[in-house]
Amino acid sequence: MPKQLVFGTIKSLHDLFTAVWIGGLLTTAITFFPTIKQVRDKSPVIKKISIIYHHRLRVIAVISMIVLWVTGVLLGRQSPAYAGFLDFSSTYTILLSVKHLVIFVMIIIALYRGLILGRKIEHFTANQQKLYAVLLMVNTLLGVGVIFLSGIGVVFGG
Repeated sequence: MPKQLVFGTIKSLHDLFTAVWIGGLLTTAITFFPTIKQVRDKSPVIKKISIIYHHRLRVIAVISMIVLWVTGVLLGRQSPAYAGFLDFSSTYTILLSVKHLVIFVMIIIALYRGLILGRKIEHFTANQQKLYAVLLMVNTLLGVGVIFLSGIGVVFGG
């Protein structure tokens, strides 16, 4: 298979799983949570839908993180502008390193929100519910930042 086709496939998978992860955050933050919040009747059905949605989205996020890590490593090996993990020697590598640091923070937040806080989702207190929503919003904003860093990075050699 020609090298360009392999690289294009890897890049496409990387872009697709970025869209899945960040898109899931945006969809949840912009549409799902506000919709659930508008429902005055906090019936067991609404609660169950929220729990199932959380669990499915968590699985998708973890799969996306794994695919992004693998495809990111492969993309780094293909790029002549890539100088190593957390390298700050050029504008491109600075942008890439900042992006990686932001993603690391996002992963920590996602793991805390999904695995630690998410285990209590069926019995959330008001404070836990608020923390869960704030962490979602923070991760969503960080995700949008990652998209912008990626876009700007392309201009500088990525």
